[in-house]
Parts: sequence; C-alpha cells; structure tokens
Amino acid sequence: MVKITVRAPTNIAIVKYWGKNPLWEYFHIPTKSSLSFTVDGLYTETMLEVEEGNGEVSFTLNGEEIKPEQKEFEYVDVYIKKLFELVPETKGYNYRVVSKNNFPTAAGFASSASGFAAMAKALQGAMKELEPEVYEEYFSDDKKLSVFARLGSGSATRSIPSEGGVVVWHKGIPMDFPKRPEDVPDEEKKDIIFSSYAESLFPPEHWPELRIIYTKVKKGEKAVKSRAGMKMTIKTNPVYSQWVEYEENKVLPRVIDRIADKNFPQLANDIMMMSNGLHAMMYYTEPRIRYLNDTSEQIIDAVLDLNESEVKAAYTFDAGPNAVVFTLAQYESEVSSRLAEIVGKENVFVTKMGKGPVFVEG
Repeated sequence: MVKITVRAPTNIAIVKYWGKNPLWEYFHIPTKSSLSFTVDGLYTETMLEVEEGNGEVSFTLNGEEIKPEQKEFEYVDVYIKKLFELVPETKGYNYRVVSKNNFPTAAGFASSASGFAAMAKALQGAMKELEPEVYEEYFSDDKKLSVFARLGSGSATRSIPSEGGVVVWHKGIPMDFPKRPEDVPDEEKKDIIFSSYAESLFPPEHWPELRIIYTKVKKGEKAVKSRAGMKMTIKTNPVYSQWVEYEENKVLPRVIDRIADKNFPQLANDIMMMSNGLHAMMYYTEPRIRYLNDTSEQIIDAVLDLNESEVKAAYTFDAGPNAVVFTLAQYESEVSSRLAEIVGKENVFVTKMGKGPVFVEG
C-alpha cells in the first residue's frame, strides 16, 4: 500500500471554459481554449491510499463519507473508471480518497478544479511507486498529467502545471470535429484525448503586483451544476458557436499579449467583457441560467464606480454568485474595503498568483 498526500490550488479563468465538444464530452475535451490564473492560498488537500485490489473506491469529502448514491461519489467513481479504461494496469488496485477544501464547495470557487488536480497529482505519486512503466508513459510530466486531471473536471486541467501562474488550456480538436471516439483507431483516439492539455505561460513572478480578491457572496451549492448548464447552453443557445470562435481566435491572443505587457487597464476591460460574455451565453440558454444574484450585481456596480476616472479593478464570475476581483497592489486597500462594505470584511479574501500542486509530507 502507498499513501500520497497532495495540496493542489484552485484557479480562476478569465478566458472562460463553458462547454465540452459534443462528440467527445466523455473525455471533457472543451469547445475552446481557456486561460486562468493559478491562485495562491485556496486549495484542496487530498490523501490517496492505493493498495492491491479489484478497483474499489471510497471517498470522504470535508469530513463526510460520501455514499455511492451521492452525486459527488459518482464524479469520483466515473473518474476512476475512465482511468481504468485508458490505463488498464490501474484496475488491480483499490483507491481510498480523502479530500478537504479550505473554501466553499460547489459555489463558484472551482472546488472541482483543485479537487481533481489533487487527485491526479496523487495518482502520479502512487504510480511512480507502484507502476513505474505506467508512470513513465502516462504520468511523468505536467502535460500528460493535466489530461488525467481533465478527465475528472475540465477546469482541473489548468490547476496542474507545477509552474502555476498564468495557464492556458488548449482545446485540442476543433468543435466541429466529425469523428466519434468509437469511430477512430485506438492510437488516433489516444492522440485526440491527449491533444487537449494545459501549460504555464507566465510564472507568478511575472506580475507580482497583481492581486486576486475572492468575494464570498453566498455559501452553498448552485441550483444548476456547471456540467448540466454547459450541456443546456450547447444544446439551445443559437449564438454559442460564434462566441466560441470569437474568444478562441480574437480574445485569447489579445489577452495573452495584455498579460505579457502587464497592461492592467486593457486587461481589466477584457476580463469584465469575458465575464459578461459568459453570463450572456447563460442568459441566451433555454431555459435561462442565472448564477449571479443581487449582491453580485452590487459588486459589478461598485467595480464600475471604482473605475470611473481610472481603471483600478476588474470583476469576473464563474458559474456562481461569488465574485473574483482583480486589482493591483497599489489599489488593494481601496478595492478590498469597497467590497467589504457589500459582503462584510470576513467574506473578502485577498490573494495573488501562485504555484501548482505539491506533495505534502505526512
């Protein structure tokens, strides 16, 4: 038996991920690329025990034993089954997973990102000890490992690169790729699965003045899970494909240039535009998906007010009401104080870019 403990960060995307390639949804291949900041101080810690067995799985989350009929167990169980499918050598073990988050679960803080990144990293450590050949072929570098994190949660792909900082998750195959997994030879199927991966573009040291402020608006799970919402949008939104093409070909290259130049005013405007675009896609879904609430809208208004004479901040929202606000060190006090007026000081957490997952002793 081996026991591996990993601490993996969450990340906040500014070029958003919202939708899986319809024919390759099972493998979480996205419709477009996305770009995120690895977050320092918000993480999942996962202890993985692996011993010889027949593929049994147990899962504990935040101190609660998750039962097989619960949705969270299904996510982990399906993930392990995908692992067995791609790497048959892993079937001969039992897996005990014990995870805890130091931030709200399922409320728009990307807990699945850090959770599955931690699990993938722990599997890397276990396979290095138990199956050295499997480790070399599938788990020996961040690019490969990000694919295995992706099989659990798309956003987890971006939490894997060890360098952390600014991370791009490449889409891999185009959205209109015509072949289904069952229609391609095994070697081509493997190439397609591994075509969508993450890599760091800039380390945290590239922009040390950048601040990332998490604002907890509401604690609790979302009415519509991200996975269900994505499927609804792809199925019913008539302008979804245009949004995908625009963000992939126009927005992503521009945002990378803004970060390279550390051009905060222009980057801030792009961050807010991309957040607005994501939620516009949700509103155009049938039935409409609304994750933001009245307090979220207050934060948007406050940021726009702060920016009236000079760009000091940028808001972004994932699939939840909680805001993430970007600013610079020189504006940190002013911006965080304004946010605290809305949600309370205890619900404002200031952080910055950080590194990727690490193994934890003990």
